[in-house]
Amino acid sequence: MITTETYRKIQQLTEMKVEAVLVSTASVRAAAVSKTETAMIVGETGRISGSIGGGEVEEEVIKEAQEILREGISKRIGIGVSKREEKRRGMLPGGTMKFYIQPLDRIPHLCIFSGGAFAAILARFGMMVGFRITVIDYDPEFVPPEDFSGAEIVITDRYQNLLKEISINKSSYLLIATRDHRYDTRVLTQLLHSNPAYLGIIFSAKKKEALYTRLKEKGIPEDLIATIHLPAGLPIGAATMEEIALSVIAEIIKERSAQNA
Repeated sequence: MITTETYRKIQQLTEMKVEAVLVSTASVRAAAVSKTETAMIVGETGRISGSIGGGEVEEEVIKEAQEILREGISKRIGIGVSKREEKRRGMLPGGTMKFYIQPLDRIPHLCIFSGGAFAAILARFGMMVGFRITVIDYDPEFVPPEDFSGAEIVITDRYQNLLKEISINKSSYLLIATRDHRYDTRVLTQLLHSNPAYLGIIFSAKKKEALYTRLKEKGIPEDLIATIHLPAGLPIGAATMEEIALSVIAEIIKERSAQNA
């Protein structure tokens, strides 16, 4: 799992537009590897932060990561491990380590439009599966930093001028869950033309047609409206906030996997 400190560093480097890659441990045959040593950030001159356990493997991965950074691609690599390194890491004999290396600007970015308890749960789930998190709200009371550790927090003027506040691209996954359906519509109309990887909204299925009608009245094409995941989340019979958040993350992962296939 990527640590909160690594997520904070990713956010900082992304804002500074520093070119770097994230190295994540994909698999390892090991008896004991620290959970905090599963990711690191590598720039043009070497390791910036984090660790994948040090030693020979880390040195070799850094060289590979620098080459991948120059190529500007995402790539999975496998590294053979010497017997000495196996012993040091507590690995099973004959093992290999696999890593996923991706530029920081290609790390999937989950933007949650609303703070509060549900958003905090969704943010934690998102981090657990490798997303960079941004939470957008207009009331600081709903986004206390202690509840959103590792996430970027953006405070807006009641969700106005969103595209000036956040950067959206094809690696962006957008989830609208405001505390007022009027704000849902305001946010949605601003995001519809941003071409994200995913756009979903927490909304009652019974009110779906009413929302579609309002969007059509605003002149939004039906084919664009059809791209909205409404209500967001896979149909797993979710009832609690945790279950709903899990269904949303599962749907987002499904979309990400389909796009990367």
